[in-house]
Amino acid sequence: MDSGLPSLFNFSSNESVQRSDKRLYWLRILSLISAVFCVPIVSATCTAPSGVAPPPGVWDAHMNEIVNMGTLQRADFQIGDQVIYRIRKRGDEGTRDPMLERLRSIAPALKELQAYFATPPDRAVLLVESELDLLGDTLAFTQCAKKDEKHDLSNYVDEGEDLDVKLPEGLCLIVVRPHTIVGERKTRFALAHEWMHSMQNGAYRPAMRELWWVEGAAEWAAHKVVPGATERDNKIEQFFERQPECSLTQHSYDAQPFFFWGDQQFDTSWGISLGMGGREYLKEPRRAAEILPPERWLDWAIAQAEQTITMPDGRPLPFQAEVESLELGETCGAKIEGPPLSVQLREVTFPEGSASPLTIAPGDAQLAYKDSEDNWIRVTETVELEPSSSPVLFATIMPSGDDLNVNLTLDNTNGLTCGCHIGRWTEVATADPEAEDTFDGALEAIEMYRAMVPPEQLADLEKAKRMIEAADTKDRFRFRGAAKQIFEMDGGTVTFDNDGPIVTLARGGSFIIEDPHMMSDGKTTVDYNTYTHSGLWKIEDGILKIDLQKFTYEGTAEGPLSDGPQEISGSNKHSSYVGGGGDWVVSCQETGIKLVPAYEGERGPGRDAVLRPH
Repeated sequence: MDSGLPSLFNFSSNESVQRSDKRLYWLRILSLISAVFCVPIVSATCTAPSGVAPPPGVWDAHMNEIVNMGTLQRADFQIGDQVIYRIRKRGDEGTRDPMLERLRSIAPALKELQAYFATPPDRAVLLVESELDLLGDTLAFTQCAKKDEKHDLSNYVDEGEDLDVKLPEGLCLIVVRPHTIVGERKTRFALAHEWMHSMQNGAYRPAMRELWWVEGAAEWAAHKVVPGATERDNKIEQFFERQPECSLTQHSYDAQPFFFWGDQQFDTSWGISLGMGGREYLKEPRRAAEILPPERWLDWAIAQAEQTITMPDGRPLPFQAEVESLELGETCGAKIEGPPLSVQLREVTFPEGSASPLTIAPGDAQLAYKDSEDNWIRVTETVELEPSSSPVLFATIMPSGDDLNVNLTLDNTNGLTCGCHIGRWTEVATADPEAEDTFDGALEAIEMYRAMVPPEQLADLEKAKRMIEAADTKDRFRFRGAAKQIFEMDGGTVTFDNDGPIVTLARGGSFIIEDPHMMSDGKTTVDYNTYTHSGLWKIEDGILKIDLQKFTYEGTAEGPLSDGPQEISGSNKHSSYVGGGGDWVVSCQETGIKLVPAYEGERGPGRDAVLRPH
């Protein structure tokens, strides 16, 4: 066990080979370990990068450290059929042995685990402590010889010495690195994790390369042996962070929540017995899917959604699976995708006011959704789900070697149910350099017709010219009329309630422009608290067509002879409103939408309508 993946030391050595060949073999193994150290603890990467090989001689250094320790001793206890050997530094011999005492304290719990193996573990174990600082933050590692071979350690001593003669074939070497471990509980956890490897090696050696089982099950076993451990919580967090992108078979230490769940659902023997299938059943999702019936894979997904999985000692998990939000309003559909054997959780939100049922097409996936009464409804074929005003929780998984691909669709045949343009928006003012001048050309026209105006009307013409020159006649909005420019040219003021008109393109096809404002000429004030233009919209051949049909206003008017504010109201089915209707091309943007005139001749600077969520 380590901060990366040091239990690659679990791999047994090659067939009988020369010492130099074994050194090359272990250099390759250590290269893999170095690659693992390149992966951040919470990385979502499913495969490790190549990494950089450690300096040559790391394996040799560890073996030479061991053979130069003190005398080989057999412990005064064993765990089941597993005999325990011990080597310590010469200076420590004859003194209290804290590491062996820790192993003795967890021996009863380890013996309980042994009972769940189909073949009782019987590998002898040599326990040592290393002071070498050659493997980064690695806490401990285990390496086992083949069952009928001597351990590679015997190649580092002369023939006939204790380490050559007294150690049995099939030995497992457990090396603990105390200088990397802080705390009593963490040390016991590391011992339990590595002891699990010695048992796995003895019973299911062909499966020892499939790290999601090897390391995930070892972490689970260590939690059973050492209750209350929190030192490996980061691995549980890592599992849920990587799960959306990674198949179960691509995990390692972090796969432990799967074994927590299996222990709860079945029993302790279930997680251990997965090794019986060897690489054939554990390496690829296609075969690993056969571990469980399809509906049981869905149980695993629902358990994550319900957050019912606990630590082996009954504590809640320190981290839980994240639920992604899925909005159907923009496209009238969505996909739930992911790798095989990967739980995907989605909170699906229907468009506001949607009347269309949701068609769920799970394909070969296992899928369930939670109804309004908190019941999980399992879906095995294409079905329809009635619209919900509240988000609906989905849990799904693909129990095969294929990627997950669930289709969710809403009926949008009339084009009025979904679209990025649907919503309530505020129009953003066009920047001054691009805004068109409402009275562009008016001054030229005045000069052109000056000679045609009777002398007694020239003063009025000059007044009109001065008014235009002094006024702000920029047209900054497509959904606001020219009342402000016209009224203020004559000395009045117009004050709008909002920075821009409020434009609503409602689901179902209704359209409203709200633009309340106040107008005053210094004597009379009109306050329009309701000032709306309404109509219908539709999508036709990809074009948003807006048909303005009605103008409605309510407010108060107050003047010198009105005896206070007087209520006013009215409507007009034949609005004289300038702008706001017409045909548009919708451009969906992250910050809102932009409406571009549908016809080429109407386009240009200052002609687009930019809308942001209100």
